[in-house]
Amino acid sequence: MKHQIRIAQRIGAARGFANVADPLEPGEGLVQLAEAESRRAAEWESVLLVGDAEAIGAARAWHEAVWNVELYARGLRDDPAGWASAEKRVSEARDAFYARARRDLGIAGPPPPSGNWPRPWQQTELS
Repeated sequence: MKHQIRIAQRIGAARGFANVADPLEPGEGLVQLAEAESRRAAEWESVLLVGDAEAIGAARAWHEAVWNVELYARGLRDDPAGWASAEKRVSEARDAFYARARRDLGIAGPPPPSGNWPRPWQQTELS
């Protein structure tokens, strides 16, 4: 998922969306995005095999959030406010998946600190 979202964000940067560096031209990026999706789909089988229902549900929510960002990368959506909201949902869904997966794996302690996107230092102040 991390590889997919990074490609989608870079394509988004080429399309003019904020908070992403390293623009990637859509022609090249969409090919990479399709390859990353194929890899995600194959690796997903491992999560289905060993994950509990809550971890799988959280993973699916993360997938859907990433796919929503991909709609912007593919040029099917173009609203800058929607882009920002979609990126926020990806961060929230990823955090929820990490928390549930750690619990499923029996890892004690809190999950890692949130990597909310965009990072606070990237956000502009509203006037």
